[in-house]
Amino acid sequence: MTVSELIEQLKSYPSDMRVLTLGYEGGYNDIVIKNRPIELNINSKDTWYYGPHEMCASDDPNVTRCVIVGRE
Repeated sequence: MTVSELIEQLKSYPSDMRVLTLGYEGGYNDIVIKNRPIELNINSKDTWYYGPHEMCASDDPNVTRCVIVGRE
């Protein structure tokens, strides 16, 4: 998902509605945006238990800059 795709989806909700994420073991947490973009190889893993994207060096030819949205 890109930033513009996320913004477009969020536009369908009231602008004063809170945005949350699932808590670690239960409950819900506030959203935070990590303070700097990271470089990832997109879809570089194919095991079901591991996220499909993996960190890489900024000079890697397959690098994609990403912003991380997570929980407080």
